[in-house]
Amino acid sequence: MKKIMSILTMGILSLLLVGMLGCGAMQDQKSDQENQPGKDATYDQLEENQSNNQEGSPTNSQEGNPTGSQEGNPADSLEDSRTGQQQEPDQKSNPEQLKQWDGVKGRIVTEDYPAEISAYLEENKTMETQRALNVNNKTYLVLTMGQCPTAGYQIEFTNLSLKDGKLIIKAKYVKPNRDDIVATVITYPSLVIETDDIYEGHYLIEFNIDKINNKIQHLDID
Repeated sequence: MKKIMSILTMGILSLLLVGMLGCGAMQDQKSDQENQPGKDATYDQLEENQSNNQEGSPTNSQEGNPTGSQEGNPADSLEDSRTGQQQEPDQKSNPEQLKQWDGVKGRIVTEDYPAEISAYLEENKTMETQRALNVNNKTYLVLTMGQCPTAGYQIEFTNLSLKDGKLIIKAKYVKPNRDDIVATVITYPSLVIETDDIYEGHYLIEFNIDKINNKIQHLDID
């Protein structure tokens, strides 16, 4: 009986000892897991680091990359950097080029006249005149139609030719038709032609104006 009791006691003690050892091992394993980052924590940390690197990298940022920024590329934008307004082509910087007519080069001038031409147009705007003026070594052929009661009147250039020492300019008066709707405003039509290689006193100037009563005027260059 004593032997049986002794064996049972030893068995119970052995079970208790094994159980105590097993609990200690489980606690040590749990402690190690808490002290080491898991796979999910490591993955989240890597993603956060990568995101921070992209935000701070000037090569991947449109604001920091001058080649990737549309606002910083003047070739792709027509806006004025100072005003932000859309730029328009400067028509005055591209005047009409010289044209080759019949033996002479020239161009029709509609703005930015020399001071002498502007003064002549102002002084003679109410009269019908044809004049050749030499300004800055260039000969200008100036025609004025006089005062007209409405819009729609104009002097239309036809041709310019140089033959046998005579410079001939052809033009015609254009008037509005009765059925045309035009502004009721006084106008002063004119025509200015700048010639090339035409020098003062070298040629006879002939103005051939096509109107109701065809009129031809001959005069020398001033």
